Formats: sequence, structure tokens, C-alpha cells
Amino acid sequence: MTIRQGGASMNAAVHERPVHVRSEELRTGLRELAAHLDVPKGFRTEIVRGTITISPTPSVKLGAIVRRIYDQVAPQLSGDSVALQVVSIASPFNGDDYMAPDLAVVPASVEEEEGWLLSADAVDLVMEVVSPNNALNDTVIESEEYASWGIPLYLLIDPRKGTVRLHWDPAKNAYRAHQDIEFGEILELSGPLKGIEIDTSDLPRYGA
Repeated sequence: MTIRQGGASMNAAVHERPVHVRSEELRTGLRELAAHLDVPKGFRTEIVRGTITISPTPSVKLGAIVRRIYDQVAPQLSGDSVALQVVSIASPFNGDDYMAPDLAVVPASVEEEEGWLLSADAVDLVMEVVSPNNALNDTVIESEEYASWGIPLYLLIDPRKGTVRLHWDPAKNAYRAHQDIEFGEILELSGPLKGIEIDTSDLPRYGA
């Protein structure tokens, strides 16, 4: 067993999930372990590739970026969709793995369901803001995972460089297409969220 920031890892069993929200009864061993960890207040737990990871409370700038993107995206959504800042998404292939993006666009109907995990096939977009201390996770590992899970859009905000990358057309372990812009430009989303625009001119950069 290995430890990553207070977490532990092991291989998890394969489990299909046809429902949008997984109930407590569907959890397997590693997820049960994660649920009983003594996690400090404000920390976030995920299971990625069979490893439990515990992340500290995001920086103020990271939180500001998430809020500013949310404030732009939410009013542009149809009544059938909502943007959520607190959500966890279950892997469609691994019975324990789940990730908690900084923002997700999902059907509004999931807000009326029980449970705490969403099925990946219910998600139109996930967004991650690159952490100053764990960039590899956001830029490589999570991109590969979200693509393999079939999530249509992955929006990556990088305050280190002042850049935004929109990934789309998911395939096994990678998105086939992406668009890069710099802070200050306007990004138009594609796919299921085509026509929604995000103005990046007021997004803060790390170290600025």
C-alpha cells in the first residue's frame, strides 16, 4: 500500500454504473476506506487510478477563477442544465475511482437525486484550474482520465501561464482536439455547450 498526501492505494474492481448518481450501497472497498479517513477540514478526497489523493483547500486565486467562470457559464445554460462547483464523478471502468472537478455542467435533474457520485455519461463539461503544487495531475493525468471516461469537454485553466485549453472529441486516454487561448481572449465552447462564451479577461494569474 502506498501513501499520497495521507491517502492509500490499491487496485479496485471493475463496476459498470448505468445510473446518473451512485448510491452509498454501490461503494467498494477502497472507496469505503476513503470515506473513513480522518481528512482535515476543507480538504478534498479523490481516487484516481486506484490511489487515494487528498488535496488541500484551493488558493484564493484558484477559487476566484472558479467563481468567475461559474458566474459566466451558469446564466448561459438552458433550463435543462446546471453548473455545479461541488460534485464528484465516478469512473465508468473502475469501481472505486472518482474525481472531483472544480466545475461541472450536468443535467439539472441530478440535483433531485440521492447519492453523491455522478455517472460520467451524465456530464457535458468538466473544468479544472491548474494547482500551483500539482500541475501534472490537472494537465496530464486528469485529461487522460476524463477523455477515457467519454466526457465531451474538458476545460483547463492555467493561471501559471495565463492560458486556457478546451479539449473535445474524447477517445481512449486522450482528447483528439483542443483549442488554446490566452487570458484576455474570449473562448466559445463547442459540442453540447456550443454557443456559450467565456471572457477570460478578468482571470487572475499566479504570482501577479
